[in-house]
Amino acid sequence: MKTFLLSFFLAHTVLFSFASQNRKVLLIGIDGVRSDALQQANTPNIDGLLSNSLYTYSSWHTGITWSGPSWSTILTGVNWNKHGVTSNSFAGRKFDQYAPLPTLAKQILPNLNCAFVAEWHPLIDSINNAAWNRAIKVPDMETWITADSAVAQLQNPDIDLLFAYFDRVDMTGHFSSFSPTNPLYISAIQNVDSAVGKLLDTLYARPTYNTENWLIMLFTDHGGNGFMHGGNSLEERTIWWIATGSVVAHQQINQADPGTYSCNGGTFDTTFVNYSLLRQSPVQTDITVTALHHLIYETGINPETKPEWNLDGKSWLINSSHVNEIYAEGNVSVFPNPNNGTFTITGLDFAAERKLPIEIFSMEGKLIFSALPEANELNVTSSQLQNGLYLLKVGNMNKKLVIN
Repeated sequence: MKTFLLSFFLAHTVLFSFASQNRKVLLIGIDGVRSDALQQANTPNIDGLLSNSLYTYSSWHTGITWSGPSWSTILTGVNWNKHGVTSNSFAGRKFDQYAPLPTLAKQILPNLNCAFVAEWHPLIDSINNAAWNRAIKVPDMETWITADSAVAQLQNPDIDLLFAYFDRVDMTGHFSSFSPTNPLYISAIQNVDSAVGKLLDTLYARPTYNTENWLIMLFTDHGGNGFMHGGNSLEERTIWWIATGSVVAHQQINQADPGTYSCNGGTFDTTFVNYSLLRQSPVQTDITVTALHHLIYETGINPETKPEWNLDGKSWLINSSHVNEIYAEGNVSVFPNPNNGTFTITGLDFAAERKLPIEIFSMEGKLIFSALPEANELNVTSSQLQNGLYLLKVGNMNKKLVIN
């Protein structure tokens, strides 16, 4: 269990005026939220994001389910065999070799303005070399102090990256149990959801919001079993993950368990990891890679393939190599693509028992076109498709559709 810290301390650098960019990221980490409990709780603010999101309730923790190694993985985009953290003591950390997200981003864009608000102080004290412009410590379980501190950062017109960390749910699980039938645990989730709503309201109220390109990401680090976590049970390893914005496909992903890299006394064991499933599922290492890719996208650098970073995660931006690889799977094809609104979809399975709707969505998640195939191809002509990027969805398969 993490140490319950009661001190309130603000650690920040002097606020300078930094050149702000259009692409921005809001990260919201909620410690210790079981996926089944999140779905049971009344969370209107989180749920309200889903129609505009890539999200999953069946993502998987593939490492050590203590908070120290989990958040180290989330912040660096590499697994514990690289960042070296295997417990909450952060002993063996190698953040000088595998740097946290803001440090990596500033290697490419040095003037980025990055802030971190955290209730669990070791995330600031132990994950060093993080290059935050402001790292703000708030008391553990003080959800509204965290929210107010994060709101102050979102009101800064120059902010480029903000990470807000909430610890109430994890602490509640430790003293009352991690269970979807525990009303205290559910209430803690709902409390943090209200704080999330306050952050989102502030974000949307930014005078420059409509001219900015925000990627919002919400996630947890692990689940729980009884009063604890740290093991390999499904209750501890099943996690959830949400990415919201115009730069990700809007869909729910359900993925089978790809396995875990067990510790085995300090040995990084890859025996029980299914890499094909791992490639298809959003996992913890993807958070840094996706956020980093968004921040530096205009430079043309893909963090997935930058050899000196040696990251383990993958980007879920629509134009990432990983997502393009997924789009390429299957037999469905679109020709021509790009097109002027008239095109043919081929490779469809129209057997009655497997007939799948063909749907075209805007990047804001609005359904533009829908049809059921009556043959193995469909000719489409639609005046509703204006110039731009769309998502063609057939069952669980998605393809980019460019109207030009």
